[in-house]
Amino acid sequence: HAAVLAPSAAQIGLRASNKSINHRALSMASNGHAQKSRRGSVLFGGRAGLVEMLDGSVAAEVVEEGVVDTRPVLVVIGGGFAGLLACRKMHKEFQVVLVDAKEYFEYYPGIARAYVHPKEHRKLARHYQPICDNLGVDFLWGETTHVDIKKKSVCIKTMDRKEMIEKAYSYLLVTAGSQYGISLVHQKRASHGSECLWYPTFLDENIQRSAWSGLDERFLAGRRNHLEQEYRVLVDLNRRKGCIVVIGAGFVGVEFATEVKHYFPHIEVVIVESRDCCIGVMPKSCIDYCQKYMERHGIKTIYGEKYTKFLKADEEPIHSSADLTKENVGATLDKLPEMAKEWGVPEPDRIYMAVGLRAINQFLPECCRSPVKGTRGGWIRTNLQQQVLCDGEPMPDVFAAGNCCEHEELTLPKNSFPAEDMASVACHNIRVTHALKGGKTSGGCFGFLCRPKTFRKTRWDWGTGLCATSLGPHDAAFVAGSGAEAGSGYTVLRGYPSALQKEFIRWSKVNQINNGCIGTLVWSLIH
Repeated sequence: HAAVLAPSAAQIGLRASNKSINHRALSMASNGHAQKSRRGSVLFGGRAGLVEMLDGSVAAEVVEEGVVDTRPVLVVIGGGFAGLLACRKMHKEFQVVLVDAKEYFEYYPGIARAYVHPKEHRKLARHYQPICDNLGVDFLWGETTHVDIKKKSVCIKTMDRKEMIEKAYSYLLVTAGSQYGISLVHQKRASHGSECLWYPTFLDENIQRSAWSGLDERFLAGRRNHLEQEYRVLVDLNRRKGCIVVIGAGFVGVEFATEVKHYFPHIEVVIVESRDCCIGVMPKSCIDYCQKYMERHGIKTIYGEKYTKFLKADEEPIHSSADLTKENVGATLDKLPEMAKEWGVPEPDRIYMAVGLRAINQFLPECCRSPVKGTRGGWIRTNLQQQVLCDGEPMPDVFAAGNCCEHEELTLPKNSFPAEDMASVACHNIRVTHALKGGKTSGGCFGFLCRPKTFRKTRWDWGTGLCATSLGPHDAAFVAGSGAEAGSGYTVLRGYPSALQKEFIRWSKVNQINNGCIGTLVWSLIH
């Protein structure tokens, strides 16, 4: 809101009877004392004036320097499901700083439909800045390049200044997530080995190597331009009655294949999977339901095929499709037409990779990451208290949650529900850690009695065993009660009711992310 500065209450002509007055701000302005606001880190100190807002309310404005907020600083790296849950839970007690390399949250479980119906992305994405402003959280738009554990600081290459800044923290929570994809390449693949079609390309080194290097997906406009670009490719293939191959019959592969077939019925859709069935971790009833749906809608499924028969391992960086020649790729380029004949399908026009998972934890010390080739780092080793382990020992005041983690005692699915569960445990344990140091925290009965003093542990919760697989916009299969063993659980809902249920999950979660009332109420009952 625009405001007009007035040096005194008399000049403004304040009348408490007909104007909404911020008495706390008036007190700070008149006494010149530094006080901390109830929410966020807005502080007033020194000589302060008064500001009359457009709605008639009055607030104090700092004329001279303020006083630093004394609350501990919690830096959260990554603004996905786990990161934003931490922001919501911790913003009142801590100075929370959210760091993300892109400017927006994206609801990844629904991204397959956005490629065949780009306007759907409006339902999936929200800018971080207004979300953080509403919570009183600071948002730093930039790429985290290094974490200095000894100095307790994070180095960030910010987007606004294109330079490195160093942010000190009291506590660090890493929620960097993960990405689909493995480094296999082909001329007809929709992306290179260094990136993933289903997630934005936001790391500096990968943007230059990207198949869509002309688009900067760190910006929401760049992301949507990429979706529109891929959509036009599919429109053209549908017009020409072309053929696509989807590598991987997991959740993303099946959902993308069924969406393409629904919106572009003239495209020949083929799924190639190295295992002997689709979505192999699900119970047999769910597998059979999904398989019958694909057969009924003319989606060809090829099981038991090794991807390396027609894709090359991206051992050395390949910067463009022009670099994919017979000399550096070998005979794999020639095998795809031959294999298409064996499968009984036309030669594919485009290949979509929907298999494999990769970490994005290259900024952390090697001692706390699992060994892996490449520049993205391995999975972050944590204990069940979500403390990051360095050579097996907890690192002081450093926690991690979500898809970026790897537990020695427990293997959790890499999706949103267990990610938020881990973040909830991490937030609780950060509070406990701070309380043990003598700091003030909330929690317990009525917010002050019996405050928690013991660490919680992550476990396989009831929500971890829930999973819904979309089969186009009007069908889905919902599984409950699954465990760590493949094939466990029960298919409890099928067809259109399941599709409606999944759509409500999407709507309510994005509503919560956007600080909406209904979504916040629904999900506060769970986490």
